[in-house]
Amino acid sequence: MGRWEPYWEVRRKTLEVLTSGAALARKRVSVESEAASPPGQAETGSAGFRGDAPPVATRPRRSGWPWLVTVLAAGASLIVGGSVQHAVDQRNTARDLYRMQVLTTVSRFTNEERRQIALPVAQRSAAAFGALADSISADAGVNGHGTLSVSLGAGSAAPPQQIAFSATVASPYASTTIAVWHILITSHGGASDNTGACVLWSTLLGPGRATADLNLGGSEFLQSCSPRWWSSGPVDATQPRLGFAGIPQSPR
Repeated sequence: MGRWEPYWEVRRKTLEVLTSGAALARKRVSVESEAASPPGQAETGSAGFRGDAPPVATRPRRSGWPWLVTVLAAGASLIVGGSVQHAVDQRNTARDLYRMQVLTTVSRFTNEERRQIALPVAQRSAAAFGALADSISADAGVNGHGTLSVSLGAGSAAPPQQIAFSATVASPYASTTIAVWHILITSHGGASDNTGACVLWSTLLGPGRATADLNLGGSEFLQSCSPRWWSSGPVDATQPRLGFAGIPQSPR
């Protein structure tokens, strides 16, 4: 038989075992709680409780950026679209003005050639075409913004049956050199004439001699000068003889 212990001694040891177990349990709960919580996060729950706090449902915050980005994108689109449309409108306006300037030059040169071809050769004046070019440049109704320059090129009024001159119509939009002629053939059977114009070269057609018709817009075209118009032969009403007038076939 083992040694008998007094009642109070048995009770003391029992209390020590229970106290030690409770302390270990509290220590374990504390360690697990700290491991589950991110560093620096404040603990929640009742005072003195070190367990995991129950999850709290929160409403997600809606960012204010999406609507701002949409507004900015719409504004940028309007600005870019407006700028593009403005550039197109300016281009169309410049094209329409240049068409009028070229056609006006052709018309006024044609009228002067018709006037002079009825005169005896000795009374014809090449200088009158230079003055005409200057008058077109100075015409406020044609010049637009004051940037047009019409200059007289090669040509001649000396052949009895033909007057032909070249002129350059230059503006910020384009530079085009044209040839304008008027032919009048008289005979016992009557008179026949030939009036026309063609493009020698133009920045709208690229470098070198024009080989295609010039589109001036508004359904207006200016034909390119045919190489056969520099061929030799007598002047007749079928075609101009631009070589007789000293007009070059290609840019110099």
